[in-house]
Amino acid sequence: MMDRLPPFDLIDLRLLLAMSEHRHFARAAAACGLSQPALSARIRRLEAALATPLIFRGKRFEGFTPEGERILVWARRILSDCGGLVQDVAVSGSPSGVLRLGVVPSAAPYAGRLCGRLARIHPRITFRVLSLSSSAIEAGLADFSLDAGLTYLAEGTPADCKAFPIYEETYCLVAAQNVDLKATNATKMTWSQAAELPLCLLTPDMQNRRIIEAAFAQAGKTPETPFESNSFNAILALVRDGGFATILPRLQVDAGLSEGLQVLDLVDPDARAKLGILVPQREPALPVTSALVAAIPDIA
Repeated sequence: MMDRLPPFDLIDLRLLLAMSEHRHFARAAAACGLSQPALSARIRRLEAALATPLIFRGKRFEGFTPEGERILVWARRILSDCGGLVQDVAVSGSPSGVLRLGVVPSAAPYAGRLCGRLARIHPRITFRVLSLSSSAIEAGLADFSLDAGLTYLAEGTPADCKAFPIYEETYCLVAAQNVDLKATNATKMTWSQAAELPLCLLTPDMQNRRIIEAAFAQAGKTPETPFESNSFNAILALVRDGGFATILPRLQVDAGLSEGLQVLDLVDPDARAKLGILVPQREPALPVTSALVAAIPDIA
């Protein structure tokens, strides 16, 4: 006897994910091409089918119940697997579908090159690239809202992921031409010397910032940081305005983001961090993630 099918369908799960994304009934309904009453009715039908409330309701959307949060995890996984099924049967020499890639900000230039290479090889793949912290990437891989992550590879890879190392990140001191760096070397500066400058750095929740703080601690210094942002663009805008310095990964410098600025390699200590691709442990693998991993050697 066949197992009894659930009393709801994939559309109901997609509507629930739309509520998770938009956190607003009217906006979620508009995104799904439905009226607000129709969306509300579908979600109430799903709640009745599962015999549990999924959403806290007041005059407006007030969040998901604990049961709703658990259903969201299952919904992301089910819909991700369905997407993989469609990708798999549609493959005819070239995979197609959406690749959802989380990228730490410091790796954005590499992500652009990698996705560009992949788009040339597999023009039927489309991309959704999100700039996220390393912890947010791991969470996205765990709840199936991301297909892959370009991120820092810590000592221990998450148990449910595969890691593909790509490159080591090194660091440079960057400042406007009118800033006196008081450097004793035209091309290098120690971390101790850099600590004496007013620095603009990424916010403490970013792994790049934690790596930089560890390098300063190794040098026995605590720098002054009057400006923090989770955006390299905001940091560079302030640096170009003069008076501040920042620390950029060498990859960002090589990508041309420091054009017109002073750039010195940071030494003593020799700070490095490993970056690579993380993908969920799943069999069969999504064709789009397999294509992503296969493209790495052509870029590295």
